Amino acid sequence: MEDTGRELDRVLTYYYLWGSNLSTPEFREIETRMDPEIQAFYDSINQNQALFARVDAVRTGAEYETLTPVQQRLTEIIHQRFTRNGGTLTGEKAEKFAEINKELAGLYAEFSGNLLADEEGWVTFLTPEQTGGLPDSYLSSAAAAAEALGKPGMYAVRNTRSSMDPFLTYSTERDLREQVWHNYYNRGDNGDAHDNNAIIARILKLRDERVALLGYDNYAAWRLEDRMAKTPERAFDLMLQVWKASIARVHEEVADMQALADEEGAGIKIEPWDYRFYAEKVRKAKYDLDSEEVKQYLQLDNLRLAMFDVAGQLFGFEFVPVTNGSVPVFHPDVTVYEVNDKATGRNVGLWYFDPFARDGKRSGAWATTYRSHESFRGEKNVLAANNSNFVKPAPGEPVLVSWDDAETMFHEFGHALHYLSLQVEYPSLTSGLRDYTEFQSQLLERWLPTDHVINTYLVSAETGEPMPAELVEKIRKASTFNQGFATTEYLASALIDMKLHMADPEGLDPDKFERETLDELGMPTELVMRHRTPQFGHVFAGEGYAAGYYGYIWADVLTSDAAEAFAEASGGFYDQDVASAMVKYLFAPGNSMDPAEAYRLFRGRDAEIGALMRDRGFAE
Repeated sequence: MEDTGRELDRVLTYYYLWGSNLSTPEFREIETRMDPEIQAFYDSINQNQALFARVDAVRTGAEYETLTPVQQRLTEIIHQRFTRNGGTLTGEKAEKFAEINKELAGLYAEFSGNLLADEEGWVTFLTPEQTGGLPDSYLSSAAAAAEALGKPGMYAVRNTRSSMDPFLTYSTERDLREQVWHNYYNRGDNGDAHDNNAIIARILKLRDERVALLGYDNYAAWRLEDRMAKTPERAFDLMLQVWKASIARVHEEVADMQALADEEGAGIKIEPWDYRFYAEKVRKAKYDLDSEEVKQYLQLDNLRLAMFDVAGQLFGFEFVPVTNGSVPVFHPDVTVYEVNDKATGRNVGLWYFDPFARDGKRSGAWATTYRSHESFRGEKNVLAANNSNFVKPAPGEPVLVSWDDAETMFHEFGHALHYLSLQVEYPSLTSGLRDYTEFQSQLLERWLPTDHVINTYLVSAETGEPMPAELVEKIRKASTFNQGFATTEYLASALIDMKLHMADPEGLDPDKFERETLDELGMPTELVMRHRTPQFGHVFAGEGYAAGYYGYIWADVLTSDAAEAFAEASGGFYDQDVASAMVKYLFAPGNSMDPAEAYRLFRGRDAEIGALMRDRGFAE
């Protein structure tokens, strides 16, 4: 069973890559037709009674005790895959289960298509007179984007986070900030042909009906059964502990911003489209830290080299550029690197990097594999990829990114290193529990602010000089600045996700539910969820993070605790003993080992929440 379906898997790699990186209206039509057919095919396996009987016989038979621990874990995972996906259902229930899955697959494709259409279709064009406050690096890329869209002499603010975020941070045009903010946070929520609210309501109803067929009270209870958290209540407990501290911090941050606005005589009350703008002003006033000054030291190419260096020191990997043309790529922007084990010279795999935004490419940053490691039929080397959406600069100019974007690069590269480090025999054990697999990527973010990376790779785009020590000190002093905003906008999305999947979906209005639930939680009015419900692709463009967006904060408890293990080691973040243990227990096993046990083997104990609270500057 582990060996079947390889040809289809290869085909679907191309199919999903196309949907994420090269989509078109025509391809989105194909997805809407094909996704239900693909889902129906997999349902036909999960609901194959004869096949499930064989799996069950392996799990319950006397020979089970003779299997290795890894084989036993594989057996449990495969058995659970059947029982959680309709394998025990018969007759009308089995047919209903398959019908629901097929309809859901079509709805997920429709949701994604609507979201992408709103990202492509809503562009704010600026005249030269409307560019007050915007840094030269932003204007250069915005001018190039406008020209590509047929508006030479103007500046384009695309409806993506990488374009919206810096505009809201620096633009002095408050009315335009409000317009750009509304465009971005109303994606999928404009009451037009691309509105996602009815789709969300239908998705929630179908998910609830499907898990009811399996005997679960709600979708969240089904989803968390095979995650580290185990129950929605445990996930809620963690989130609410942090939520209370994070909204208290937001109130402090807003008070600082309002005082500054009043001092300037702005005559305004801080609104969501003001938050980033005034937070930047407070950052400068409190810490004398200018994000645009920091950005001059964050060149995309240098950050990539820094990531390679860290991977070399911790994982023993060497990244060698592949000669142009020797490996096929799906777009000219994609570069490819051969990844080798420095100690043995063995090829580990290839790493693909697709950094720039374009029409047809989904927003955000993500990592993926085109082929995962396994040794079931001989060693398979890995094809790993990182994708970003930086605005392409004018020819010959460097790509300068924010500190947050640099952290995201390290985060997503952490996923790629996880793929490249795997030492797994069976294909089904290459991917782990969602609230655990974010941990490895979050952990890699901790190497960005290390002395070695800062002193070696964070050099001025103009002079080539390293970042001055006084600027480094300012960054470190401000490390917990704006954590109220960052934590609250994330947790709001995670809490809404969980509550939506525990609620009765009958007659549920997603907009109303979001509004009323945030009021009940005491959400500050000066900011919004990181991903509002009608644009929450993590949750409604598929099921990977559905009732699972909490996983980032769950994983961050592990991250903060593991980072303290490095901080306490004699060699700090480059301590070879701790690094070896990290690779051995946290990266290499994949899902071959229970993640809680793997963490205990690394740390000698379970993770503790105190490290997370200290990291964010919250009272414990």
